[in-house]
Amino acid sequence: MALFYPERVRAVASLNTPYRPADPAVDIVEKMKTYPTFDYQFYFQEPGVAEAELEKDIGRTLKILIRSTRREDRLPFTLNFHGVRERGGLLVGFPEDPPASQILHGPELQYYIQRFEKSGFSGPLNWYRNMRPNWRWALSAKDRKITMPALMVTAGKDVVLHPSMSRGMEEWIPQLRREHMEECGHWTQMERPTALNRILVEWLEGLPPDAPLPKICRL
Repeated sequence: MALFYPERVRAVASLNTPYRPADPAVDIVEKMKTYPTFDYQFYFQEPGVAEAELEKDIGRTLKILIRSTRREDRLPFTLNFHGVRERGGLLVGFPEDPPASQILHGPELQYYIQRFEKSGFSGPLNWYRNMRPNWRWALSAKDRKITMPALMVTAGKDVVLHPSMSRGMEEWIPQLRREHMEECGHWTQMERPTALNRILVEWLEGLPPDAPLPKICRL
């Protein structure tokens, strides 16, 4: 959004997910195959396969996937994104009835279950199935920079979006500010809401006065 429609963006913040410009010399699918951590995304490619596993017991799926990194919130089996296709599924080996996590339980968990019972998982999974078209779209902005104020919040315990993946973002985002939470995993806004809100509010309050908006609109 900040890259393609800057006239609509005052400032932009990202949690865990780094920005890297698309490289025309790279086949994004072949590149991702070189990272074992992303094997789960290739497990998602065949329509219907991951849906069958994730929708079999939506409560179990959510209780396994959405957990904090706190010791008392861990399950006996660690979620491993390596070798998902070889194992035959993302949730293979986990308990059939795991306890609810500390960051998604009670009425909130039931609401998530009800929503996914209605929608299923095809919508989110289709995003992973659209890698090449998304990459081609990104290539159209490969030389463009994100010029508005930006915030990058990294989390030390995120095993997929590791903080090291954000190195070099300053080259493409001149007004980048960084914050880091070491004791935090992938679900940053759920695991550390108070600390994250403090970071966001402090950053927003310190933004410079509004600059004149660009008059170009790409919609």
